[in-house]
Amino acid sequence: MIPELKALDGSNSFIRIAFQQDIPVTPRVLRLVDSVPFQRLKSIPQLGFVRTVYPSATHTRFEHSLGVYHLALRFIRHFQASDEFTSAFSSEQIELFILAALLHDIGHWPYCHPMEDMGLPQFPHHEDFASEALHTEELCNLLRTDWHLEPTDIIQFLSGKHQEPSIQFLQSLLSSPIDIDKLDYLQRDSLHAGVPYGRNFDSNRLINGLRFLPDSHELLISNKALTAAEMMVFARYVMFSEVYWHRTVRSATAMLQRLVYRSREQSEITSQLFSSTEPAFQALLSKHDEAGIAEALFGPRRCLYKSIFESNAVSDPEVYRLAASHSFTDLVFASERLAHALGLDSEHVLIDAAPQQLEVQFDIDVIDEKKDQRQPLSEASPVVKALATDQFDHHVKRLRVFVPKEQRTLELPRNLLVDALSR
Repeated sequence: MIPELKALDGSNSFIRIAFQQDIPVTPRVLRLVDSVPFQRLKSIPQLGFVRTVYPSATHTRFEHSLGVYHLALRFIRHFQASDEFTSAFSSEQIELFILAALLHDIGHWPYCHPMEDMGLPQFPHHEDFASEALHTEELCNLLRTDWHLEPTDIIQFLSGKHQEPSIQFLQSLLSSPIDIDKLDYLQRDSLHAGVPYGRNFDSNRLINGLRFLPDSHELLISNKALTAAEMMVFARYVMFSEVYWHRTVRSATAMLQRLVYRSREQSEITSQLFSSTEPAFQALLSKHDEAGIAEALFGPRRCLYKSIFESNAVSDPEVYRLAASHSFTDLVFASERLAHALGLDSEHVLIDAAPQQLEVQFDIDVIDEKKDQRQPLSEASPVVKALATDQFDHHVKRLRVFVPKEQRTLELPRNLLVDALSR
């Protein structure tokens, strides 16, 4: 038996974290956890600027990675009750999945996701940094000695581009509508933020309702777990609405993105990105800031920009669509044009548009095993269709214009915004 799965039944070594409490670890897992690249995750906050609104949300990628690892073991234990599953997967493939779950965030840096959302060529994707971390001498030796794997094996798994059906199924357990990553961060983020929204679904029922279809190597969900799936969709919807994309969080994010944009050509920042802690990265951005945004964002007195305009795809579809069609760089240019029209400094107007990729996609089929029938979750549940598409895209995603709080009473004529976005 794989040692990590055996440890679920009893282990002398545990790492205690919030929510799941005791995570059983084997000696070889502990060696990975104690490595310098993995320990670095202790300095990478999980939620970035969410703590400006929810001050207890200070947990890290380190904690989240351990939680995802534990869920990987629970998922495999669930599927191993099926003879079809155990005959379709080798121990080596299962170990690869467990290892990828533990190391899936190894390439993150401070404020990783807001920077990736900008789509700037100067900043690589965190998967590129994952390759760098996995190829360090320490991790490389541990992978080869303890797991008989190469760094490229992990990188290829995490890329999601593997052609082998069995590996594709295991990849779906880490990145799909119902995966170990989402199951952990929804509940963990909710716990640390001090809100109930991300924990109001039955995760045990959801896990027990997952099914492996051997003919096509698909991940399905039993109709018996439909309500649990609906509640998870609702949990994600509310977490994005009330936590991840809270107005104040988006203000801080927009300020950070403008700082990063202005510093994008500074080799000092790009070269030290992966090795930086959050305080060190803040210091680098502050060093190259001439507009005072860094002081307002990172300084001892919180001076976040305030919203003077807000719309979504329902309240003002024309303006929303105009902004959604722009790249980040184009939005900066539009912000500068708008600032000029308002008589403000070019750095004192920030147009913030939510990332356009869907964040609440639930493209998974529900199976009625008694009738041997299946249908998409969105068809089986009108709740999912409404929340994951219509409500989320039309109401949660918002366009905002932020200005320094000294200008918070400024009125923004709609035609000025339309003109700035149209040119």
